[in-house]
Amino acid sequence: MSLSDQIFITGTTLALEDIRLRRTDLRYPIDEAALREGSPADAYLAALALSEAYAHQPEYEAPDDVDEHQRISNMARELAERIAKYHPDVVNDSL
Repeated sequence: MSLSDQIFITGTTLALEDIRLRRTDLRYPIDEAALREGSPADAYLAALALSEAYAHQPEYEAPDDVDEHQRISNMARELAERIAKYHPDVVNDSL
């Protein structure tokens, strides 16, 4: 795995952890450890589920004025894509 993808995955899971710790009202739980430390297949499925769960939530303005639900969805989707890049079998196995 490239260094940039490793940094992206670590940074993304840290950002998700920050959101989870800051917000007590999250409708769907965020388990950033499962995304970071789970098997590729489990992490891929968890990332897709998280992305889908937040994709259609009403807007929630984060401290930086960005829709936090869309941020969660986008980060989780990109995380799933990075996992699939190195473990393409997870895409076929999840169908």
